[in-house]
Amino acid sequence: MIKRGLKTPLYEQLKDKLKEQIQNNELKPNDQLPSEKELEAHYGVSRITVRQAIALAEKEGLVSKIHGVGTFVATPKVEQELDTINNFQNTVERLGLVASTEIIKRDRISGDFQLAKLLNTNVMDIIFNMQLVGSGDNYPIVYYNSFFSDKIGKAAMEIAEEFKMKQTPFSTLDIYHDIDSVTPTHLEQTFEAMGANAEVADHLNIDQGFPLLKITSMVYENQTPLEYRESYYRGDKYKFFATRTLIN
Repeated sequence: MIKRGLKTPLYEQLKDKLKEQIQNNELKPNDQLPSEKELEAHYGVSRITVRQAIALAEKEGLVSKIHGVGTFVATPKVEQELDTINNFQNTVERLGLVASTEIIKRDRISGDFQLAKLLNTNVMDIIFNMQLVGSGDNYPIVYYNSFFSDKIGKAAMEIAEEFKMKQTPFSTLDIYHDIDSVTPTHLEQTFEAMGANAEVADHLNIDQGFPLLKITSMVYENQTPLEYRESYYRGDKYKFFATRTLIN
């Protein structure tokens, strides 16, 4: 219980109690916390102490407040290291979530000037477009919109269909392991924060304007472009990190 007379403030002790319950799985992700009144009575502390504890827990990412509804245990974020390329399934399952992938679209389209330039094809050449939604516990967390040149597009589509039939979670980067004709060597990526537009919001089951991290990627085999991809990650579900070297 909460002990008075210690150096640790009462609100921090209460926050630690909540953290312990979350770590022990007594309080699970998306569970609603007891009301302020219930916490006040159970731990024998003031309403101010309860509010300070919840504010600290929210600051540490343990809980999230929904105005007019209550306070809920936060869902752990998927951590993605930037200097390595991780398998989609393993990345999600490290959090104890069941990964899955849905194919939203598989289509052959006529390339425009921008896609032709990116993929080093001729304008109006056939381009393959694949759109995927990756989920954790059937909850959408990322939307991929990829474009392939005719060189590998057909093979990519066939392998994606095989993954679907086997119910194997995947992103487009997982496809290359099964394409014998190419071996990706590197990616060039840009990162930007944005609000969800209507299309992305629909795919990820979120409101328009919801915070996202958009990662634009070019996949290469040496100097040959293989894929142009736009990835939209939910800002409340993903956390990216990197180790960077300081230059004196």
